[in-house]
Amino acid sequence: MVMTELLIPKIEKEDIKAPQLKDGASAIVFQRHEKYVRTHGMENTGSLLPEHAKAAFERYVKFFEELFAQDTEDSETMLLFTSSDTRYGGNGYRSMETAQLAQDAAIQVMMRLGIDPGMRIVNLNPDFSTHRFNPTGQSIRPDEKIREPKIFDKPEYVDFLRNKYGGEDGPIGLSTKALAMHEMDAEREKREEFGAEGVYDIIDRTKKSLAIMERYASAFHKKNPHKKLLIWSASHYDTISPFVKQATDAGLDEYLPVDYGAGVVIELGPDSEPVLNAQNQKVILQLGDRAVRTNS
Repeated sequence: MVMTELLIPKIEKEDIKAPQLKDGASAIVFQRHEKYVRTHGMENTGSLLPEHAKAAFERYVKFFEELFAQDTEDSETMLLFTSSDTRYGGNGYRSMETAQLAQDAAIQVMMRLGIDPGMRIVNLNPDFSTHRFNPTGQSIRPDEKIREPKIFDKPEYVDFLRNKYGGEDGPIGLSTKALAMHEMDAEREKREEFGAEGVYDIIDRTKKSLAIMERYASAFHKKNPHKKLLIWSASHYDTISPFVKQATDAGLDEYLPVDYGAGVVIELGPDSEPVLNAQNQKVILQLGDRAVRTNS
């Protein structure tokens, strides 16, 4: 395998910067969930670690302070919060909890500025219709297209990876190497034999989700031309890393780390193509395209 230099070599928390939005423009914060309890059998398995949640909340407050500092009486920013609804080990919803932290931080900033959150957060605004997350009653729109890899409904494939590359204790039961081999699609024939989802499938559904957000933003601005919109979407390493690699023409067998709580900002201008921002790089996106497998 020939290693190449990645245009975006890593994705860090610092990459989530408040975008400079103009009237009629939107942006998506596409983020990996914060660090969580991985130990199996704990009451809070799958939920965010308290110290990391506290630090994340403080980062989010600064983000929204910078975002709302751009607003004027004639140009307001609206927010929409979405999240993967993946549950870890039958317990916590780490992505949902991350999106909730962001929403809570936005509410705190708004209250301090004298802004009614119910009028500026789409999820809470009576003039808009969004799905709640029924299992927990959260006002965060669930998005199944940005869930973690759908392989655990194929136990034969999981057993194959575990037997060949090793396992670990816990609800996932796969070693880091086993998960890496799946991400690289190193066992493509076996994966397809067992009917498990592969990395190209993950990229396709991720792009479909982001394309839906883009269409939502376009429809939103037709009715609200003088407003700005920020969509905060909490997901997983397994969606963000391959999506960014494919968007930057990097090989999918390269390793692109995504820190817990890190993410990219996707700008959706009213008259321009979507642009991905990370590591001081800007990449034009084609959200409607499908991921294409090469034979190499």
